[in-house]
Amino acid sequence: MLTWWKESLPRTSSPRQEFVRSDASSKLSRDPKAARAIRPDAAKAPEHDPLRDEGVSLYVHLPFCVAKCRYCDFNSYAWTGQDLERHVRAVLQEAEARAADLRPQTVFLGGGTPSFLPADLLHEFLSELGRITGFGESAHEFTMEANPESFDDARAQAARAGGVDRISLGVQSLRPEVLAAYDRVHSGEQALEALARAREHFPRFNADLIFAFPGQDPLAWERDLAQVLACEPGHLSCYELSYEPGTALTRLRDAGRWQAEDPDLCEQLYLRTGEILAEHGYTRYETSNFARPGERCLHNLAAWRNLSYVGIGAGAAGWHQGTRRKNLERPDAYEAAVFAGQDPVGESEQPRAETILFDCLMMGLRLVDEGVDRARAQRQSGLDPVTHFAAVWQDLENENLVRIDVDRIRTTARGALLLDHVLTRLLPSQQV
Repeated sequence: MLTWWKESLPRTSSPRQEFVRSDASSKLSRDPKAARAIRPDAAKAPEHDPLRDEGVSLYVHLPFCVAKCRYCDFNSYAWTGQDLERHVRAVLQEAEARAADLRPQTVFLGGGTPSFLPADLLHEFLSELGRITGFGESAHEFTMEANPESFDDARAQAARAGGVDRISLGVQSLRPEVLAAYDRVHSGEQALEALARAREHFPRFNADLIFAFPGQDPLAWERDLAQVLACEPGHLSCYELSYEPGTALTRLRDAGRWQAEDPDLCEQLYLRTGEILAEHGYTRYETSNFARPGERCLHNLAAWRNLSYVGIGAGAAGWHQGTRRKNLERPDAYEAAVFAGQDPVGESEQPRAETILFDCLMMGLRLVDEGVDRARAQRQSGLDPVTHFAAVWQDLENENLVRIDVDRIRTTARGALLLDHVLTRLLPSQQV
């Protein structure tokens, strides 16, 4: 099976970077207060947005960073002198071949660290990308990821002039001991300065934060949240620290040199985060994402709805016209293929209907108030999600894990906490 989602979505929507429990052992998963923390506005209709089901989005991947973080398993590489101009030319050449006049409804520039590009190169890249794809006339939103150490005024101005209207800042923590343990190269002060800069230059911005650092003091986490909230981001993404195969952090844990946090404390932090953000006017609209009214990330919403998107760049994935594909991961191999006039695809497949339906459920059930649109899932897969899994849904409803309405399927508050458990009950008999 093609692991299509690994680079298909930005960090603020990765299915791996979330908090869910795989069993029903937790007392909090049955606590009414926990339910309110997860879905305080569950009765409210989903927020209106301009996304069209027939529209297409664009994901662009730039893989280079100052340093590779210990927890990161994305297709990213510490810069050791690679030719950035050459790599940008390769991405633009692929865009000419695969995304000319695409006119995407959303754009997301991720990595890696796109703000690592020098300001003049970043501006040139964005200008050419706009000329090729026509995003300036079509996109409702253009998000760019940035890290505090490289997000200076020159790069902010270059990004804004190039068409970016939303910045997603990788803050992760404000505490020096935590940042050092993660191999982050910025300070807490730089992070706060970057948030202020984002607020100055962009109409919308997001902050990424990670909780469940070993031995984390809940009050220290709340103080971090308070400082970030004082910068007034319209959107926050709060992820539990995860241990993915092949990462430096997982190797340290497996060697006994890093102790993962207790799952019950992780759950308490997760729920407390939701309570605090709700008090400040943010709605948890997705498992790990919170937004003020009108500030939800449109690109991520399109992905969670399993809408079409084209991915360009090293390791970028896409889902377009019934085909999933993922590009070659290593930047040198990717560049060589592009400059040889070849398609830089590494893997591709045309998934069967049952697999497409599972993707609709896996992504859509993350959306707290919206859930899975039954008609949309049937259009995409050719299968009615309710009748196809009728017996499973009945069991899940009896266990108070899901709620089936006429037109939507949603998790309950308890089901949102046990999302992994719900999804394992819906797995196709044979993945493609």
